[in-house]
Amino acid sequence: MKRFFNTNVAIIALCTSIFSYNVEAADIHSGDYLASHFAQTNNDWENAHKYISSLINTENVPLNTLQRAMILAMGSGNPNSALEIANRIKSENPDIKDTVTEFFIIAESFKNKDYKKTLELLNNLPNDGTVNFVRPFIQGWLDAAQGVINIKDLQENTAQLYHGILISDFLGEHEEIETLIDKSLKSEHITTNDLHQIANIYGHIGNKSKAINIYKMILESDPDNTKITKSIKDIEQGTNHQLFNKLVSANSGMSKAFLDIASILYNEGNSESSRIFAHISLYIDPDMEGTKLLLAKLDSDNKQYKEAISHYNSIPKSDDRYITAQHRIVDIYELTGEFDKALDLLKEISVKHNEAETMIKIGDIYRNKENFKMALEFYDKAVEKIGGTVTADYWHLHYVRGIAYEQNDDWKRAEAELKAALTFQPDHPYILNYLGYAWADKGVNLQESLEMIKRAVDLQPSDGYITDSLGWAMYRVEDYENAVPVLERAVELMPYDPTINDHLGDAYWQVGRSLEANFQWQRAKNHSKDAVKVKELEQKITTGLVE
Repeated sequence: MKRFFNTNVAIIALCTSIFSYNVEAADIHSGDYLASHFAQTNNDWENAHKYISSLINTENVPLNTLQRAMILAMGSGNPNSALEIANRIKSENPDIKDTVTEFFIIAESFKNKDYKKTLELLNNLPNDGTVNFVRPFIQGWLDAAQGVINIKDLQENTAQLYHGILISDFLGEHEEIETLIDKSLKSEHITTNDLHQIANIYGHIGNKSKAINIYKMILESDPDNTKITKSIKDIEQGTNHQLFNKLVSANSGMSKAFLDIASILYNEGNSESSRIFAHISLYIDPDMEGTKLLLAKLDSDNKQYKEAISHYNSIPKSDDRYITAQHRIVDIYELTGEFDKALDLLKEISVKHNEAETMIKIGDIYRNKENFKMALEFYDKAVEKIGGTVTADYWHLHYVRGIAYEQNDDWKRAEAELKAALTFQPDHPYILNYLGYAWADKGVNLQESLEMIKRAVDLQPSDGYITDSLGWAMYRVEDYENAVPVLERAVELMPYDPTINDHLGDAYWQVGRSLEANFQWQRAKNHSKDAVKVKELEQKITTGLVE
């Protein structure tokens, strides 16, 4: 979700009681209940729903069991089952006021355009923090569905304000949008980023003059901002991109509201509640592609890769996010070690969609598999796709090509690529470290190498590899006394890395601490898988360092 204004939204927990219902003793001792609970703790929502469903197909089912079954049904992507249980709960317990149950039935009545019932249910919700946050979204889109603009309660935070703008845009009430924006412009805490977003909104609703005035205001304090310059040019030529697609129905708006609430919950670390709200969103509008992407992310986070891939594959080819979704499937294949599947999918995409990002990902996979020649082939193809010259948006290509050239024993080209990467990212710790360490290891540009790696350590003080690089650069300029504590710190951070252990052993030897040197060399040998390196370490253990 785009964040248009600098307003903090902090929801500690929505639906904190989702799985806190007390359970009847009879259920606890049920094999199916225990199986359901076990599946749920392993984020297997489908089987959790399957096992508990067997407990509710009888009369006199305890309320707590029904509530849990309802939640698991929705969370496993079975909204019709969840709604059947929710209505059963209301029928058997007419006086109960359970927030989650009410939200489910509200979603059902709204989707069915029973707005009178939706309003009755909304007015009867319990007065708690969850309801107070969610109610304005439901009320705003409920009124919008009936052609009435009501956004007075959608101004407390970023998410609400955003939906106030969406509702105004949906109803074509651009004056309401401008009222909201003008109010925000008067804030003493407004930032440059806020101004940029506000100008974008003015451009979206067709108020070019206000958009251009704000863009120019930004340029007064940031004259080199190329994004702003491009935005002015685009809007003057009438080629500016729409900030968001106009929603075609109130159902899409309500679905988007539940998606955005789910996204907030996800960012707050409340993944279970996020999943519930996301499935409500998808129930209201099955074509809400952003919801599918969030659910895919939730499943991927919980290592439910089959389900994640299914969600990613549900993004249609016509959607702008299709290629991104396919790339996320590739990421999953890489995580699970299915590199051939990853490459096959990427090559299939590259045939149908001739673009640079896919070529880069193919190159990255070959680089990770240490096939540097093939990696360079696809990185070069990516450069061709972007016009033959690496631009700021693709600076990363210089870095990865530099790594591939260095690993392919072509240091001249590697050095040129790494230097080029630094022109775009002069304070990038990993570029500074890679180039600085290479220089130190080759015994060239030692003082410059030392300064570069010191900057990298300042930027990433807890990175063991970068700390090792600093110690090794000190070693190479023969500052052995100061190299020792730095390399000791590197070993603390990465205790089982054979190269770091080897470096510390060398430093110990140079300061006369031969027993400790032998210990580190032995440790390096024990953890090394490189036969040539093992022989070198055995020689050191036998004779020590020989000039």
